[in-house]
Amino acid sequence: MNGSTFTPDAGTSNQLFLMRGKTYTFVCFNDDVVANGESLEVSLDKAATARIGRQTVTTGTTWAQETVKIISKHAGVRVRTQIQAQKHTVKDFKAKFLSNSTNIPNKVSYNPVTGVYTTLSTAALAASENNSPNSTEARYTASGYGKNFSYTSTAPFHYLLPGTDAKNLKMDISEGQIFWKNMEGSINSLVSAGKVLEANGTYTIAVKIKPYFTYLFSDGTTGLLHKNPGKTPVGVVVDPVNHLAAAIEEVGNGTKYKFAVEKYRSVPTSTVQVSNSDLTIDANQYLAQFATSGYDETWNASYTSSNVTGDKVKGNNPDFPAFYAAGRFRPSVALSGTLASKKWFLPSQQDYFHAYDLLGFAQDIMLIGSLTQRYRWYGYLFEKAFTDAGGKSFMTTEQNGYYWTSTAHSGGSRFWPIARELYFPSNHSPFEYKVRAFVLY
Repeated sequence: MNGSTFTPDAGTSNQLFLMRGKTYTFVCFNDDVVANGESLEVSLDKAATARIGRQTVTTGTTWAQETVKIISKHAGVRVRTQIQAQKHTVKDFKAKFLSNSTNIPNKVSYNPVTGVYTTLSTAALAASENNSPNSTEARYTASGYGKNFSYTSTAPFHYLLPGTDAKNLKMDISEGQIFWKNMEGSINSLVSAGKVLEANGTYTIAVKIKPYFTYLFSDGTTGLLHKNPGKTPVGVVVDPVNHLAAAIEEVGNGTKYKFAVEKYRSVPTSTVQVSNSDLTIDANQYLAQFATSGYDETWNASYTSSNVTGDKVKGNNPDFPAFYAAGRFRPSVALSGTLASKKWFLPSQQDYFHAYDLLGFAQDIMLIGSLTQRYRWYGYLFEKAFTDAGGKSFMTTEQNGYYWTSTAHSGGSRFWPIARELYFPSNHSPFEYKVRAFVLY
């Protein structure tokens, strides 16, 4: 068979004389298929190249010459894995494709009459390379900013025999990165339910990779949700090195607060003022030149300017409603252990920068560190960190859906969390915006 016309072996006829008005089954196969009596056999090492064609034809009632068309199909099955994520990958994957049992067919028999394959013998599948490259889809936009599993890393095809159950297939990953660190581990079964693969089939097994965020629990411990089923999360860890967490609930259930009361509208209230001019610390150099903790700005009197009357600790001064409310925030569940005595506070932009980077993978935010620039990020992954734990969503369609920070940036500094980007406009301190409290655990 040359792809279109049958060529008989030397010394044999190029025609068959058949009875009129009868039904016949024609079978063709290539040299990678072994005839054994009335059956055809295919071994695993020929799964990529073995071809079998089968066609049932009823002859006409006249003596006119007829042509039989037989479509030759793959006797084997081809399978590949495709890693899928809501965020772009940052490192190529190195992996092995193998089996988790000895139930992988390594020889099958084909019945030309019924067209049915039967497994003759099984064995474990030898491990083979299953490496895949970095994703090439556009960063941030391709997944709708973390909403969809649009970033792919596709491995080459592997050839198996029909009758293979995909639940017996396994992948061992030794290298690759999507989120914070190198991935290593085994996916012991590539499908959650049994799926028997059919001859001539092409299968792509989607391996969806999602981030596991670290949570602060009501007893003061931290960990992953699925590994702490009996504990109640109260915060998302945004800086594990400095033990910083953001509350999963909003202060006052979404109540909006002023940064400071009207009398401080145009009055510097912090000892470190950030500005868009060169008269004070430049907002373009915020992270490099000025990076304070919201804890200090809420609870340390030395961070309050001499212009402020009354208590210099803003967390105790009602003239600074956002600070005052954040300092009195308590989660809706009782706290215990070391967390019970901790003070919550209004986070600074630096505190939030850690959250933008760790949870939302904001583009170069820790490198650039400017308050005057907008940053692309995976807003839906940031959201997921909070909502997966039953927390309140940050993102909103509100035009004024801002959150105050403790940073004094030409008045008060806020941020506007929308799916596609981060934005840090300043505004007059008597304006009212939401507050999310942070804690050092």
